[in-house]
Amino acid sequence: MNFSWMLVADAMLAGLLPMLVIATLGWFYSIWADEVSIVSPLWPLMVLSSVFTYAKFFGAQGELLLVVQAMVGLWAIRMGYFLFMRNINRPEDRQYRLMRQRTSSSFHVKSLFYIFYGHVLSAWIASWLLMIICYHIAAGTLDWTVYQNVAIALWAIGLLVQSIADYQLYKYSREIQMVGGTYGRGLWRYSRHPNYFAECFIWWSWCLLALPTGNVLAIISPAFMTYLMVKVKANQAVEEEIASRRPDYKKYVSSTSFMVPWRPKF
Repeated sequence: MNFSWMLVADAMLAGLLPMLVIATLGWFYSIWADEVSIVSPLWPLMVLSSVFTYAKFFGAQGELLLVVQAMVGLWAIRMGYFLFMRNINRPEDRQYRLMRQRTSSSFHVKSLFYIFYGHVLSAWIASWLLMIICYHIAAGTLDWTVYQNVAIALWAIGLLVQSIADYQLYKYSREIQMVGGTYGRGLWRYSRHPNYFAECFIWWSWCLLALPTGNVLAIISPAFMTYLMVKVKANQAVEEEIASRRPDYKKYVSSTSFMVPWRPKF
């Protein structure tokens, strides 16, 4: 299979379509339920849909493809389930409540483009790495080597760390009204955002899968995900907002590593 930008562009469009369908269906649900938090558990499912779409588009097959699809599937289903269960009986995310106040009667229309299709855009960019992997598997330029073994091992570590961090955060959130305080336990003692660190870890492990191809485009998705985790999900404004509600969070910030797990200062 000769590399063709036209072919890649067609594949990118093919990967985008199921994401738009998932997001649009989620938007209709949000109108019925009058809350848009459903978009969070739908995001990993958008990414998951792409790995099957790209594989079918390029005609990729084989053991390596099955392993890649299994890795993405386990990651997406676990994350989607966790986010869905977390949002049950929980108020709509603060950022969405503020958007409701600003947009008033036009919220539902604007939420389709700013929230649901905004998540589509990020999932689509993230999926480019999976497109590259599927392309090279189909072209026969990506085989099972030691890189794949290392990448799978690193992915497993990342998924385990993320699962533990999410569980500890969920458990803490349920206890906070009784015990008060700020994190500082389990993995959260060594990082203020161990779940986001693990997310970056997972995406860079998938990048390692594509390393033997020499395709530099493979770094776009993990670099993008790292930017999202560091500059959007865990930025200074987010931490300042938490500190405004929990005064002891400032001490936690001063004593705990930002993202990469490290020994606490005291």
